[in-house]
Amino acid sequence: MPSRSLPAPIRHVRGGASRLAYGLLLGVLSAAALLLAAGADPGTRAAGLRLWALAGAGMFAVAPPNVLFPDPNVSMLQRLNRTPAGLLRYQARRLGPLVLLAVGPAVLVAYGDPGGPLQYLGAKTVALGQALLLIGGTALDSFVHFATLGARSQAWHEGRAGQWYARAVEEQGQGISLPRGLVPALFATTRCFVVGVGVVIATAAAATNGLTVWAWVPGLLLVGWAGVRLRQSRPAYDRHFYHTTAFYAEVMGGGTVAATDRAPVPYDALYWVPSRWRPAVWASVRQLDRRLPLGRLVAVAHLGLWLFCVRGVSPAFITTYLTLIFTGQVAACAVLGTPSAAPQPFQRALQSVGDWIGTRTFVNLRWFGPHMGSLALVVLFGTTYGWAWVATWAAVHVGLSGAAATAVTLATEGRMRPAA
Repeated sequence: MPSRSLPAPIRHVRGGASRLAYGLLLGVLSAAALLLAAGADPGTRAAGLRLWALAGAGMFAVAPPNVLFPDPNVSMLQRLNRTPAGLLRYQARRLGPLVLLAVGPAVLVAYGDPGGPLQYLGAKTVALGQALLLIGGTALDSFVHFATLGARSQAWHEGRAGQWYARAVEEQGQGISLPRGLVPALFATTRCFVVGVGVVIATAAAATNGLTVWAWVPGLLLVGWAGVRLRQSRPAYDRHFYHTTAFYAEVMGGGTVAATDRAPVPYDALYWVPSRWRPAVWASVRQLDRRLPLGRLVAVAHLGLWLFCVRGVSPAFITTYLTLIFTGQVAACAVLGTPSAAPQPFQRALQSVGDWIGTRTFVNLRWFGPHMGSLALVVLFGTTYGWAWVATWAAVHVGLSGAAATAVTLATEGRMRPAA
């Protein structure tokens, strides 16, 4: 019988896409925090921190089920037979990146003051402490609520609960077009956000009326309430963990209540690719989309670009930022050079080295239009940059696309001699 307290740690399975997305988003949020807080007085910083805690409440109301479930390590966890407390610690660590996204920029909003870094340290620390208490409370409350949602969702799916909702849908045509088992998760999102808004408003009301001590109370009450619920769930946390992750695995993995997956890029959408390379480009784009959600990363990166341009940061900073965006985007084609994605004998049997360079160049150019459209918006709504700037970056992107495609292809198909 396996031990229930094996000391071996489990490494969380996170792909390079997730690490890149978290790192990019953290960098954008941190830079935004520094820009927005520069020169602000303590009162403005405190108000900004409460607004940031409100944004954190929204994030923790939506993101945890997408981050925690279905768990990629569930098979290994079952073999290790971890204790309920071990499973709780493991899953709490998986929520760590979200907490970092909320806490890191909050610290910069509080202390990011180049003009007077040591001024008003007491007021800054009090405001940060109250904000961190709100962020921690909403994160803990959301974690407890979503982590123990499996039994309730299964009951709704099987018709053992939520009959009132079923009657509203069937008799009155009301309700949301969702599988019945996902409705509790939707309600949980609303509930967690309302709780987060409530504690932030209560804290703001106390602080603005000079009740500094009472401003700590809403956050403390939320942390205490969530902590008591978590302590009550701890002895049976293995049941909650496996029940919830099994239900979400069914939802996300094509079970009877599976949600519709995003449709892959259609072949006709690549009309701009030469017909010689279009089939290979289409297959490569589909494969890349399965492994790396590049569209989301590009969107986040350009949101940061617009923010920096609105704040009027230096052109040198914008140049460095765009270089990192374009380089990172074209470097993603390295995923297509891995052995699992590109077995070298198979690749060389399909196309020559030159054709694979052309194929991957057009894979990299897939985001050329969105990139240039974003830069065009900067030109249209600002006066710092002109159309020559857009043309320069267009040439840079084309050059980087070809260079990255050449490097990846020479390192893979280029190292193999074709069969005689």
